[in-house]
Amino acid sequence: MLSRTALRVLKFLFGETKAEVRAGICILVCLPAVISSAYPGSRLPAIAFCLSLASTAFLALKRRLIFIGLIIVVQVVSIGLNGARVLLREAGELPEVALPEVAISVVPGGDVFSTKISPGQVITATVCFYKNGAAVVAAHKCGLSPGVLDVYTLLNDERVEGEVILMEDTPWGFAVRPLEPPAERQELPLGNARDVSIGETATCLTPRTEPFDVEIAGWTMREGRPYLVVSSPRKITNGMSGVPVVQNGRIIGFLAATWPLSARSPYIGYVSPAAAVYNELRDHLQAPP
Repeated sequence: MLSRTALRVLKFLFGETKAEVRAGICILVCLPAVISSAYPGSRLPAIAFCLSLASTAFLALKRRLIFIGLIIVVQVVSIGLNGARVLLREAGELPEVALPEVAISVVPGGDVFSTKISPGQVITATVCFYKNGAAVVAAHKCGLSPGVLDVYTLLNDERVEGEVILMEDTPWGFAVRPLEPPAERQELPLGNARDVSIGETATCLTPRTEPFDVEIAGWTMREGRPYLVVSSPRKITNGMSGVPVVQNGRIIGFLAATWPLSARSPYIGYVSPAAAVYNELRDHLQAPP
């Protein structure tokens, strides 16, 4: 009796023929997998789901709009659930690790920094901040060796080309010299861990585009280092590594877009703490004698 009822429901939803029913069953099997696949590489269920939707749409042309609407709804729900799952798994209170404290102001970055390290291999990141003729870039390790780099930067949409000396590449970013900010840009103080307000918004400074707000969800540990977790209305991509994040008039950190989350959760990102970034590279940021 139950199986007959289920068959009637399937036929009502998907059509009278066996082919249409089989396509419908494929959809129902793939739905939970699509919604729950919050990890990179879990793409086969989504592909199977889309294929089954397409086949059903072609087999039941009169009902095509229903299935197009269904896939849109499922994907939206999937993004929301996966993003929430990542936040719940990652974000928490400040880990019990020693974070440095600083009392210094820097010129915020946000400018594009690009260098070719080999034929066909280009690294593009964002300047974190400028200090005493030097700059810190990327807010995470880029695998670069000390030496001369041919680079270009975009300062207020103006392309500037030249050579810089890469002094050190660390897990918190790399330092280069000489690199000067636009003359009109004002300094901002760096914030410490105690200056971060969890659950409140912060602003990402991107001079090339309009600044946008993110929500500070909490702290997490990655590779033995503390990071802030943020929820963003805009996709966070690799080239955004180094974008300054400002809260209550202080730079509290810099986007570190080095770990890919779910392909359907691109709105969750990590932020390198500002004090940790500065402290790691402070020896290269002193005023020249």
